[in-house]
Amino acid sequence: MAVDVRRNPIRSETDAFGVTVATVALAALSLLLGWLLAPLVGVIVFVVVGLLALGAYLRTPEPDRRMPLREAASEHDRRHAAGRDGRGRHVLVVANEPLEGEELRERIVGRNGASVELDVLAPVLTSRTHLAVTDIDAELDRARERLERSLAWARSHGLNARGEIGDPDPATAIEDELRAFGADEVIVVTCEEEPGDRQEQAELERLCDELDVPVVHVAIGG
Repeated sequence: MAVDVRRNPIRSETDAFGVTVATVALAALSLLLGWLLAPLVGVIVFVVVGLLALGAYLRTPEPDRRMPLREAASEHDRRHAAGRDGRGRHVLVVANEPLEGEELRERIVGRNGASVELDVLAPVLTSRTHLAVTDIDAELDRARERLERSLAWARSHGLNARGEIGDPDPATAIEDELRAFGADEVIVVTCEEEPGDRQEQAELERLCDELDVPVVHVAIGG
């Protein structure tokens, strides 16, 4: 992933001082080049070098930033390290849509057809505004139906599957699932007939950013 959009560019007074010094130095260098060569050269150097430096800075990991999803997965792995020998692949599927289709089945099973333990998480899909101002009974019912259909589909394909309805906060739901069951791969299932919303995109970006296991997005017919 290119940039962590949740990152605060200026994290401390030290960072602010460093950015200020670097900006002044770059401005001085640009003015000097503009005076020696041509004003336009100075402007180009300032803009290009500034953008490159900003991109490199934003891509530098924050050593003190917590990664709850990675911590949750690591906690599970530490607790169950002794019992992993001989266990099949554990795939976590975030079912924003009911599971279906041959492409998804092949993705879950993998090329070698090894034993798979499937963990289906059916999030309660609701906006933060809706969650704050009203009940979510209808969303819970839809999540329950999505989970039942997904488990029925999985079992009809001979997959060893379990599942549950997630917390209304998607990040909390995935974190809880990783802490309880871990994952060797995460698949996020959405509807191909509807463009992904910001919540789904943020969910994918965070999973890719924090986890050391493969994260796959599969869009299926709605």
